[in-house]
Amino acid sequence: MALNATVGVSRAVSWGQFRSLGIVLLCLLPVFVAPVMPLIDFYAHALRYDILAGASGDPSFDENYRVAWKLVPNLGFDLLGALVFRVLPELAAARVVLIMVISAPVIGVMILGHCLHGRVPVVSAALAGILAQNFVLGWGFANFLLGLGVSLSALGLWIATADRPGRQLGIAVPFGLVIFLTHGFMFALWGLLLFSVEVMASVRDGRLEAGTLLRRAARLLLVAVGPVLLFLAADTSQAQGGVTTAFSNVAAHLEAGDLMRRMVVEIWLRLDAGLRVADSNWPVADRIFGAALWAVIGLGLWSGRFRLDRRLALAVPLLVLLAIAIPPAMFGVGHLPERLPLVLLAVLAGGIASTGGTPGKRTLTRLVLLLLPLHLFMVTLGWARERSSYTHFLDVAGALPAQGIAVSAFAPGAEARDQARGCKPLQFLLGLTGRIAVPTFANATQQPLEIVGPLAAAMRAYDDHEAATPGLAGVDQVAAQLASGFDYVILCTGRDGMAATGQGGGAPAIKGAATVGSGAGWILYRAVAN
Repeated sequence: MALNATVGVSRAVSWGQFRSLGIVLLCLLPVFVAPVMPLIDFYAHALRYDILAGASGDPSFDENYRVAWKLVPNLGFDLLGALVFRVLPELAAARVVLIMVISAPVIGVMILGHCLHGRVPVVSAALAGILAQNFVLGWGFANFLLGLGVSLSALGLWIATADRPGRQLGIAVPFGLVIFLTHGFMFALWGLLLFSVEVMASVRDGRLEAGTLLRRAARLLLVAVGPVLLFLAADTSQAQGGVTTAFSNVAAHLEAGDLMRRMVVEIWLRLDAGLRVADSNWPVADRIFGAALWAVIGLGLWSGRFRLDRRLALAVPLLVLLAIAIPPAMFGVGHLPERLPLVLLAVLAGGIASTGGTPGKRTLTRLVLLLLPLHLFMVTLGWARERSSYTHFLDVAGALPAQGIAVSAFAPGAEARDQARGCKPLQFLLGLTGRIAVPTFANATQQPLEIVGPLAAAMRAYDDHEAATPGLAGVDQVAAQLASGFDYVILCTGRDGMAATGQGGGAPAIKGAATVGSGAGWILYRAVAN
């Protein structure tokens, strides 16, 4: 009897591990359907990793970028990415980094689930797979997603070692430093999650024991000391606007008389990010999918068919409150409300398990299992439809000389997230594959990179044009950028815009510019002498 039980447990563990590995691998399949993925900021970060890896020897890069390693709380993939780019070709390195970005939250959820339940519940595994391609990934926020994965793992280990306080601190302190250096905002969220767990651990017989909570909170301070000191020493603590620009922005909208309109827009952005937490590049379908996903989770918890681990009972409402009330930006980090639904879904994914029972009670679990392949199919289809456009652009970019500076422009309405998503990476591909210098993330309080030389001068000149003529867009923006000193401009026209399918055909003429190539949603112009 004992032998049979042992064999049964062994088989269950093996099947659970196999299932988890299978889900991770399934989530990575969309990465291979196209040479480039439609992720707004990801390739901007990838270009920076390439520069930090020592992409020197290119006169255009040496002239326009200066590596400036410094202490900032967003170094996670700057360090990892630079290592990958040292050993692999640019697009291959970008794909490897993307695999790490996608895998990190999935693995983090599974580690948290295993620490809470002693196994990875099937619901946790399926939800982990669903959140792999998410709204935050669509923005391309690589460091945040890596930080989320590490934070979920560290939260699970904190809970798993609760009966061994020395080991708990010994694990949490180095994890805290790693999370802080990966993403400062994620470190703050991790601290709140740890505190919420300690609050629940301080409740006995329905009553909060204040003394116990104070002792537990004091231990958390030991975890926070190192990161807080590093933060105070970093330039990020002096970011423009201080903690947040929310109050000054409210005052500005109030003075302009459009505060109510702005509040409605802000509410919609938060609601939309929640509905599209599982993102596939099909906006309407994603909203329907998200509504179904949240409905299944909510119904499962309400009906008792899903059970949330008691230790996360405070963390979930805390994350809901933050998603509603957090300012749009803090310390120069933007889109904060759009990140919170993913964190909420990840914590729920790790914390819930099916209560089992009769086949009827397992219906919601089956629904979650059906949602996983549906979402992966939507993602694969959404990313694959960009393949021909990216392939054509890479061919056009590959024929350009490895010199000069370039930038993107946008037709009216084409800069919106969903319209621009396919075109935004193109500018950075000119840098990655063509060694043409382009503006990329080089904020002094967030990244160890500076933009200098002709590229910096052209950016300043264009800022002057934009200040004199606000709202430049389309051909007018292209003309202003070329006049500012840029050698190439990519005009993003949107999915329903005026882009032609063949070189030169249908592209609007611009004085002082020649059309190099065009495709679905983009036109590439080159400056020519008048």
